[in-house]
Amino acid sequence: MAAPNWKLLTAFEAAARHRSFTRAAQELNVQQPAISRRVAALETELGVRLLNRTRPNVSLTREGEVLFRAVASSILQVSSAAEQICRRPDKDVVTVNTTIGFASCYLMKRLPAFRTAHPEISVELISRDQNNAYGPDADIIIAFDHPDRLPGVRHRLIFQETMVAVAHPEVANTIPDTPAALAQSPLLHLTMGNHTDDWNTFFADTGLTPPPPVSERKFTSFMVYLQAALNGDGVILGWQTLLQDHFDLGQLTPVTSRRLNTERGYFVCLTERAQSNAAALKIMDWLADATP
Repeated sequence: MAAPNWKLLTAFEAAARHRSFTRAAQELNVQQPAISRRVAALETELGVRLLNRTRPNVSLTREGEVLFRAVASSILQVSSAAEQICRRPDKDVVTVNTTIGFASCYLMKRLPAFRTAHPEISVELISRDQNNAYGPDADIIIAFDHPDRLPGVRHRLIFQETMVAVAHPEVANTIPDTPAALAQSPLLHLTMGNHTDDWNTFFADTGLTPPPPVSERKFTSFMVYLQAALNGDGVILGWQTLLQDHFDLGQLTPVTSRRLNTERGYFVCLTERAQSNAAALKIMDWLADATP
């Protein structure tokens, strides 16, 4: 089959990201019915349902999850490529390597303000799905880890990890606010890198051991893990600052009042090649000094 129409894909990505046809229409500066028609046309073209038309928010189907992950990554890459093509010769170019999750949930909405304040700097984004899958071709790496295990030659904290168990409100409302009730709820597991033991860490001082995950509750991609929670499939461990937009929109809510602060966090790391790069240092300071 031919590649899907890009206009249909961007409408789907916006609707999936916002969980709303209305907010997607506002972002793309079109009427809400246009978004609905484009998503429907894409579903017809692919022969599968991508979005569940629920109220007040739409949700992704399993097939929609797969496509959203691919499209979200592609849009980041296309945006970066477009900036590369259009950049002025007098601009300083800084390559930032970051995860799709951090870019989608935190960085993308803040970058326009930086670009307005520093029009002389061009930010080129390289996105990755795995936290430690960064390569050598970057001036700045945004990494989630313990401060003793960070890449680069210098680093500054963006925000520290505050673990919180979260779920779709309909799921959260069924779970009493106790560690024992949480341990028996449908826990979803992120089984990649330094996240494989997160639930054991969260329950470490409670005397409880969460049951091992069944295969359908294990995820190797943060974006798919997050989407499973948005779909109401179970409870995930998230980070207060990273998921704040989802809390504000009522898409996710904390399951219990329990919070766990660790020494880990999101750090902006300066690579060796950028040690004397003034533009890279400006981005580093901006990320570290910004209000979470």
